[in-house]
Amino acid sequence: MSASPFVIPPAERVANLPPYVFATIFRMKEEALAAGREVFDLGVGNPDGRPPANIIHALNTAVADDSWNCHRYSTFNGLPRFREAISAWYFNRFGVKIDPGTEALPLIGSKEGLANLMRAYLNTGDTVIIPSPCYPAYFGAARLCEAEIFELPLREERGFVPDLDGIPAEVARKARMLILNYPNNPTGGVCDLAFLAGAVDWCRANGVMLVSDIAYSELGFDPDDPPPSVLQVEGAKEVAVEFQSLSKSHNMAGWRIGFAAGGAEVIGNLGKLKSNVDFSLFGAIQMAGVEALTGSQRVCRENRELYLRRRNLMVKGYRELGWDVPKPPATMYIWARVPAAFGGDDAGFVREVFARTGVLLSPGSGFGKYGAGFVRTSLVADDGQIARIMTLLGGSGIAWS
Repeated sequence: MSASPFVIPPAERVANLPPYVFATIFRMKEEALAAGREVFDLGVGNPDGRPPANIIHALNTAVADDSWNCHRYSTFNGLPRFREAISAWYFNRFGVKIDPGTEALPLIGSKEGLANLMRAYLNTGDTVIIPSPCYPAYFGAARLCEAEIFELPLREERGFVPDLDGIPAEVARKARMLILNYPNNPTGGVCDLAFLAGAVDWCRANGVMLVSDIAYSELGFDPDDPPPSVLQVEGAKEVAVEFQSLSKSHNMAGWRIGFAAGGAEVIGNLGKLKSNVDFSLFGAIQMAGVEALTGSQRVCRENRELYLRRRNLMVKGYRELGWDVPKPPATMYIWARVPAAFGGDDAGFVREVFARTGVLLSPGSGFGKYGAGFVRTSLVADDGQIARIMTLLGGSGIAWS
């Protein structure tokens, strides 16, 4: 008689986590590739470009520099030069003054920073307001804090900008945190500075921290109206903390580099928590970040032009199939309702498209309950691949209208 297997169950907060939508997409892709299928992965926002040569050179120079040993532990709050670069970038981009000593903090990617901020400020049972659909990592981070989540709907008719006045009074009383993400993933929606000013006022009146995620701030398609920062609002540092990433703007997704900026108290508490779980990011990557923020920003302009061209090609191709999709004003995504023939079944639509064509999209329901019935396309295929994708979709026999 064999003994029962030795198993230690995980904590309930882990056992109860739903599957992460992108992990599911990666598994579908890996299984198809193992079977020898042709796959076009438009499910994950994984930039296919490379960082520019000056950033790679800065990394290599730092690695080889004998005047300091970047291979040792970094300081908990990151290198002073990187924090100074963050400060300079904020002033040059938004006209906002950031104290590099107390109001800026390097992160191992903004995803890590957002999760650790929740750990620093949310107790079990606290409420966090998350506009939905959203970047799915917000949900996972909140659940790991055993917080209550209130999904605030983002509606097409409002340009995917939430109605803060529609938040129930009982939710506002219990809330500790409101997350805003503009330009928005997954919808591509944008907001203006007046909305952010109203959000600061709402959070101040209700005693709520405003968390602004501007990972796509450099991917707005209107050159005359670049996306704003919440820290441009007078007094915002008392209420808001902002997160930025070099993943999309500078093609550095795999480098895991980002930063937070805001008032000294919240940055200090985030740094205090992080000092217990990491030693900041590799020093050579921080020096590459200095070059990314203070050197030429040509890569940002080129990425805007790249994703705008791909957006136009994909939208044109989809519409020629008979699928009526919108043109988002920002980001590297197209967010659209699934064709009527699928009755709002976004997961079923994604499975059908993948099974017939090898084109992998993201089901909207993975981005929150208000994402159900939609699907997200990531603009990570080049022009030739887009042409091939449209040929496959056109010959799939799927009802697109």
